[in-house]
Amino acid sequence: MVEPGRKSIDAVLARFLDGDPEPSDGEVLAEAMRRNQDFAQEVIRLLTVDDLLRQCAVPDDLAFLESLKLRLNGECGGDEFAGEFERRLLTRDSRNRSVRPWLSWAIAAAACVTAVVVGTLALRRPGAEPLASQHSPVAEAERTPEKLPSGGRSALTTTSGFAMVVKLDDVLWGSREGPHPSEGELVAGCRLQFRSGRITLSMLTGVVLVVEGPADFELLALDKIFFRQGRLRARVPKGAEGFVVASPASAVVDLGTEFALNLEADGKSRVMVFEGLAEAALLDAAGSPKRTQLVTKSKEFELDPGRDRIAESVARPEAFVSTSKMGPRSLVLDSDYAASVMKSGPRGYWRFESLSDHLIPNEVAGRPPLRVSGPIRLSDARHGNTCAVFEAGAPEQFLGTDALWEVAGGSGHAVEFWFQSEVFSHASLVGLLPPEEFVLPHQLSRYVHTFLVEITARERQSLNKPASIRFLHRWPLDTTVGCNLFSQDVYVPRRWHHVVAQKDGARMELFFDGVPENAMPIATETPTLACRLVVGRRTPDTRDPSDARPFVGRLDELAIYDHRLSQDEVLQHFRSATQRSIAE
Repeated sequence: MVEPGRKSIDAVLARFLDGDPEPSDGEVLAEAMRRNQDFAQEVIRLLTVDDLLRQCAVPDDLAFLESLKLRLNGECGGDEFAGEFERRLLTRDSRNRSVRPWLSWAIAAAACVTAVVVGTLALRRPGAEPLASQHSPVAEAERTPEKLPSGGRSALTTTSGFAMVVKLDDVLWGSREGPHPSEGELVAGCRLQFRSGRITLSMLTGVVLVVEGPADFELLALDKIFFRQGRLRARVPKGAEGFVVASPASAVVDLGTEFALNLEADGKSRVMVFEGLAEAALLDAAGSPKRTQLVTKSKEFELDPGRDRIAESVARPEAFVSTSKMGPRSLVLDSDYAASVMKSGPRGYWRFESLSDHLIPNEVAGRPPLRVSGPIRLSDARHGNTCAVFEAGAPEQFLGTDALWEVAGGSGHAVEFWFQSEVFSHASLVGLLPPEEFVLPHQLSRYVHTFLVEITARERQSLNKPASIRFLHRWPLDTTVGCNLFSQDVYVPRRWHHVVAQKDGARMELFFDGVPENAMPIATETPTLACRLVVGRRTPDTRDPSDARPFVGRLDELAIYDHRLSQDEVLQHFRSATQRSIAE
C-alpha cells in the first residue's frame, strides 16, 4: 500500500472528527500509524480531545476541565494537551470542522492513552476492528497487562491501570495471542478473550464486572468497555454511575446500581436491570444512539440491530449471568500474635473475639471497649479467628469509644490493624477526631480529623491516588489544608492487608503489609489532644449530611499506641499472620 501524503491523512482525520468516515479510512489510518509511531501518538491525542469535547455539556464546563487536568497529571506533555483542550473548549462553537485539524501542537507529546482510540474508532464505524486489536507498536505496548512480581507488588500503577482481576473461575483462554492475567493483577487497555469460565473484575472506580464465556471484550477506560460477545453483569456503586458497555451496533449505560447484558456473536443482545436504571441504545454508523430505551428494575429488552428494533420481552433472570460467589478470606494468626502486639505496649487493643451488649472488649486492662453502632457483626467462629464484619447497605454503622483518648503529639502515636475490603471504594477505616472547640469557625463540618486512614478509589475531581491506602494528618484542624501519605502498592479486594500509620513528633510514616511505604515531615507539631476514635465511617454522627465514606468489608486486630512502632515490630506483626479462602 502506498503511504498517502499528509494532506490526504489530514482529510481522513477530519472525516473521523466529523463522524462521517469513508469505508477505507480505518485501514488508511491503521497503516499510517503502524509506519509512524509519532503520527500514531498524534492521532491518539487528537481523537481523545475530540471525544472529550463531545462529552462537555457547556463551553465553559470548568469542572470537566479540572477533571481532565487531573486525568493528565503525570503524563509527558500533559500540560500542553490540557492547554490545547481548554482553548478548543472555549472556542468550539465557532470552529469550522472542515478545516485542517490541529496537529502540530501534539507531535512532541507522549501518548499515554492509546486505549481511547479503540472506543473512538469502534463506535464511529460499527463492525470495524478497533486499532488496539491490530499489531501496531503503540497498540501492542498497551495490550499487555503488567504481571505481579514476587511478593505481590504490582508494577502497573494506579494512574495507568483500569481494573484488577479479582477472581478467575475455571477460565479457559482462547487460542488468540493476548494477555492472560492472573488473580490480583492490574490491567489497562487490553482485549480479553476466553472460551469458558468466569472472570470477576473490579474497576478502580468500584464497578464490579462478572463476565462469563465464551467472551470477547476490551477495557477502553475506567468507565467504558467494548463488548463483542459474552454474558456480563455489572454492579455500579454510587458515584460511578454512567458506566458504558458498548458493542459494534449497540450500547448500554448504567444509570444506577446493577444490570446484565447477553451479547451474541451476530450482534443481537438482551439487557435486564436487577436494581436501579439503565439506558439501552442502537447506534448509527457514526456511533451515536439512534434508538434508545430506558430499562427499569426487573425489565428485559432485546436489542436487534439487524431489524433496527428494541422490544420488551419476558423477564428471565436465570438467562443472565449470576453474581460472583466470592467467599471472604480468613485471617490466620500465629499463636503468639496477641502476645507480640501486647509486648509492643498498646494503649488499646481489640481482637474482635467476642461481642456482648454492643461492646467489644479491650485486651488492655482498664481501657474502654469499642461500642458497636449499627448492624456490625462478628464473623463465624467456625472458621477460626473472628473479625468485625461491615455489611453493604448500612452506611450508618461504625465502631467507636465512649471516652476520649489522649493522643500525645510530642512522643507520637500509632494505629495498627488488618482489613479486607469488598471492592475498591473511598472509605474511612480509622480516624481520630478532636473535640468541636478545636475546629475553626469557618468549617462546614464539626468533624475534622487530625488523624485519618482511608482506602481510596478512582474518583473524578480528586487528587487522591486511587486504589491505595491514604494516611491524612491535619493541624491546625482545617479541611483546606492537610498532609497526605499514600501507599505505593494497591490494596486487593477480598484480601487481608496489614496497616500501620504513625506520627512521631514532626514526622508521619505509613507501613503497608510490613513494608515502610512512605514518610514525610510535618510542618507543625500537633499538641496533645483528647480525641474520639471512629472506625469504619468518616464521622460518628449518622445525621451528618456530608460524605459518610462507609467501609464495607472486614477489620481485625485493631491496636492504638501512644508511641511509634519500630520497623522490626511492624514486620514481626505482619509475618505472624497468613490467610486462606473460606465459604460462608
